[in-house]
Amino acid sequence: MSWEVTVLSNRIKDAFEQIHATEQMKDTAYSCLQKRIDGRAKRPLLRLRPLAAVCLLLFLFAGSGSWYLWTKPVSYLSVDINPSVELSLNRFNRVTSAEGKNRDGILILQDITLKGRNYIDAVELLVESDSMQAYLKNDPSLTFTVASPRAGELLEGLENSVVSTEYKGTCRQADMESVHIAHECGMSLGKYQAYVRLSGYDKTVTQEECRKMTMHQLLDRLSEYEDIDGGTPCDGHQGENSRHKKGRGH
Repeated sequence: MSWEVTVLSNRIKDAFEQIHATEQMKDTAYSCLQKRIDGRAKRPLLRLRPLAAVCLLLFLFAGSGSWYLWTKPVSYLSVDINPSVELSLNRFNRVTSAEGKNRDGILILQDITLKGRNYIDAVELLVESDSMQAYLKNDPSLTFTVASPRAGELLEGLENSVVSTEYKGTCRQADMESVHIAHECGMSLGKYQAYVRLSGYDKTVTQEECRKMTMHQLLDRLSEYEDIDGGTPCDGHQGENSRHKKGRGH
């Protein structure tokens, strides 16, 4: 109850004490007046209820919109060596999900958390993890494959990262349609792209066969038909359709 309402109630009570009437009459009249005062005090609050409801709805809509922008994947980045790990990125280039696309990839992600990180931080943390380093010592075929409407921006970030300057990762670009097909085939984006390239030369190769290969094995097979720049850093990234054909060496 506000200060003004309290003062008014006290004045009414004092006035009633001066009236010569039965106590029952006083109580009845005082009760009626008090109800009217309380009703007037509540009216401004009732008027504010619709405004509060509108503000709440606006807050909820704004919150759901921000959540949608944060969680909706717009880009995909696969990291392949033998472990295959695929990152989904939102429009802020932050990881919304990290998924192991083979057994080794699943095991590596048990030791590190990439969700919520900037994609460069996530990739560097992944590559420099103890688990991944064990593979890099024996297999230098580190491959990054990007599918995004902003692929150029993402690839430029990788060019300036240690994955290029120190680990000599190879970067490739794929189209967005390939992402969904790769997932249906049970492969990472990078491994699926290598399979498509290889199957363009060897019609007998199967998805199941390529799914079980390491990236190094796939690139070895491709090297029979293409000049594979396995040590080319990401600043020399290749487009999805770039091929350097050569004769098969027997």
